[in-house]
Amino acid sequence: MMTAEQVLELVELLTARGLDVWVDGGWGVDALVGRQTREHGDLDLGVARPHLQTVVKVLDEVGYAVTDERFVRVTVQLTHFEGHRVDLHPSTPVAGGGTEQTDFDGNTYYIPPPAHGHIGGEPVRCMPLETQLRTHQGYNLRPKDHHDLDLLRGLG
Repeated sequence: MMTAEQVLELVELLTARGLDVWVDGGWGVDALVGRQTREHGDLDLGVARPHLQTVVKVLDEVGYAVTDERFVRVTVQLTHFEGHRVDLHPSTPVAGGGTEQTDFDGNTYYIPPPAHGHIGGEPVRCMPLETQLRTHQGYNLRPKDHHDLDLLRGLG
């Protein structure tokens, strides 16, 4: 499991080095809601593509190893020696703010600049509500996805 404390430590580690990352996925939903609503097996992080290799290097320094980079345009998975995971979702910064992310079909879509949320009472940058809603489409939803969508719809 990935705890709130681990999330905050990793986000602080990366942002203290000037790396452009934001919380995505289930922890991103909880950040928007402002409280932890379920257990999380991993941490999804959006990362500005120019910072991707540096983020991977920094995570390697604290015990994470790349375990799946087959889809490096879309995601890079790293696993800690204790078993928890970080999934990096790189996207390319665009003029005027925000980024463009590539999906598994090769399509790109715009992601607005990160929103502000809270994990464990601490402020974090996170995936905006409208993007969180969009990323919960196009696949068979699991129970945790339904849980997250119910929370997101309650914010809208």
